[in-house]
Amino acid sequence: MKVLGLIVEYNPFHNGHLYHFLESKKITNSTHTIAIMSGHFLQRGEPALFDKWTRAKMAVKSGIDLVIELPTLYSTQSAEFFSHGAINTLNSTNIVDSICFGSEIGNIDILYKISKILVNEPIEFKKHLKNYLNKGLLFPSARSKSLFDYIKNNSILNINEDTLSKILNSSNNILGIEYIKSIIKLKSSIKPYTIKRIKSEYNSTNIENDICSATAIRELLKSNFNLDILNKVVPKATYSLINFQTKNNFNPVFSDCFYQLIQGIILREEKNINYYFEVNEGIENKIVNSIFNTSSFEELILNIKSKRYTLTKIKRILTNILLGIKKEDILTIKDIDTVPYIRILAFNDKGREIIKNIKQNSNIKIINKLSNVNLKEDRILNLFLKYDIKATNLYNLIYYNKRKDLLKGAMDYYISPIYIK
Repeated sequence: MKVLGLIVEYNPFHNGHLYHFLESKKITNSTHTIAIMSGHFLQRGEPALFDKWTRAKMAVKSGIDLVIELPTLYSTQSAEFFSHGAINTLNSTNIVDSICFGSEIGNIDILYKISKILVNEPIEFKKHLKNYLNKGLLFPSARSKSLFDYIKNNSILNINEDTLSKILNSSNNILGIEYIKSIIKLKSSIKPYTIKRIKSEYNSTNIENDICSATAIRELLKSNFNLDILNKVVPKATYSLINFQTKNNFNPVFSDCFYQLIQGIILREEKNINYYFEVNEGIENKIVNSIFNTSSFEELILNIKSKRYTLTKIKRILTNILLGIKKEDILTIKDIDTVPYIRILAFNDKGREIIKNIKQNSNIKIINKLSNVNLKEDRILNLFLKYDIKATNLYNLIYYNKRKDLLKGAMDYYISPIYIK
């Protein structure tokens, strides 16, 4: 058994994901695939379009063997925390041989050499970094310039400064570098591979080919329900499941759906906003003041935006406030080197083989049914699962809005992993 790990959100699973999955299996020569997938809230600070079980089902019906959930405390954070959580979880299974991720550059050698410098932080690199920071450069620019100086002086890579800057500022390259950094830090035997993104840019909103970005699909679903267009860019399983969900009044969920809820939490917690993760440097004042003169989620994030805080970072901060994720929670988990559990969302027969292999090679707890778990037995496990459950409950306030007849309560306790024959 050769197990490929994929770190995903599948929001939703589209033709680009299918291409990446098939090519990844090919270049890694893998026999089995395990995807670790974000649950109901995602790395860009947004809610998922559809619930985590539906999205996991899309993936397994399209060929993935096993889908497990990336804990919410990781899935909603910056590239560094997101990547650490994903690699840490895959590594804790003791059975994953390789990972393969999409990147703008498509060159694992360049990404690996950059990652190694950033992990080891040679003295020369740190001197350059200190010098640029003292000159007043923001950290990303200072790091990029320091890295280029070190690479040039030590003849590590033959690239110019503009190329390096583009590498360090491209979304998928950033994630890829963080995956590799985590592998190095954990001294993991997982081997990284990368595939160059094709046809569509990460944030492109255009649908021009049979492969487009997930952003374009989300924009399509937000503006109208033209499933004829959707049919061209997603596998049959995704199209069928989205069609089924929407016909049954489970509509796509977007950030704006939570605007009033976020408003209420911010006003109620006005004096405690700075307790939440990533709320620093007085931004809590801007957040509170913005609540009074905005009328939508989009207006809110634009009002808070500044040179130091990107729109994506602001969305992550607001998600932390919505879910109640505090600085002390992230401090508790940020340095752990093994994750206490994996949560199974969907699987097929080969997925069963993977689960059996994990049981034979790792002590990690495998959660099929949450009702069988004693949350009091492990403080860290309790912390992780508490936020997974809370994320589902908050998400379902919106997702089940037109199907209250089906909402039994905390649905994490009622929905079992989905077996696809």
